[in-house]
Amino acid sequence: MEVETNKRSPTKAEFYSALVWILAGASLVIFCVLGLLNTSVPGVRELIGILSSIDGKYVYLAAFVSIFIEGLYFVGSFFPGSTLIVILALLSQLSGPAVFVGTILSIFSGWCLASLVNIWLAKTYHLKVARLEEKIDYKIEDRLLITWFPAFRANYEVAQVTEGGNPTKVFWSSVRVKFWASGAAAMVMLIVPLFIDINEVSNEEGFLSVAAVAVISFGVGFWKLRRYFKQA
Repeated sequence: MEVETNKRSPTKAEFYSALVWILAGASLVIFCVLGLLNTSVPGVRELIGILSSIDGKYVYLAAFVSIFIEGLYFVGSFFPGSTLIVILALLSQLSGPAVFVGTILSIFSGWCLASLVNIWLAKTYHLKVARLEEKIDYKIEDRLLITWFPAFRANYEVAQVTEGGNPTKVFWSSVRVKFWASGAAAMVMLIVPLFIDINEVSNEEGFLSVAAVAVISFGVGFWKLRRYFKQA
């Protein structure tokens, strides 16, 4: 007589999902170490100097390309996109409301394009390399409050598709999150200059903020990995 059990067997998709977060955390740690050891990695001060000299008509392109690279899984971890984007948004206000709005729209568009690349690559890996099938009953959740940051959003997009989520649903979920996140960021950027002098921000503070993101990524990854082995 067989004994019934409610214990669910873990899947390879869940294991790969954990590795997605751990790999992202590792890449962020490498970037921080290089920066704090004074290796040739651009910090906040260098970025401010470079971006201040950019002609107004190129701000949109710079914002689009920056968030696109930042929004790519793994690749974005080696590019100080978030810092660069914040500086661009702050500096764009000097050219008037129209340039500022255009910059925010460029950020939103580039970020959404990055989602398409992440999801396509994750789906290709899911089908061709891991040889896993899509889960019809997989629930797609926005989780705005914990995945609005570019690095977390990229990790979450890849993790969802790797676990068997529908790519189209994952994309539209990301579009919703990025729409609200871009709008909220725009409001914050309007207020920040009233309290913080961007020229006073140090390189060390910028790298330490990236380190915080790395710690969280590791935390999510190891939590998923622990749950995987616990169910095995």
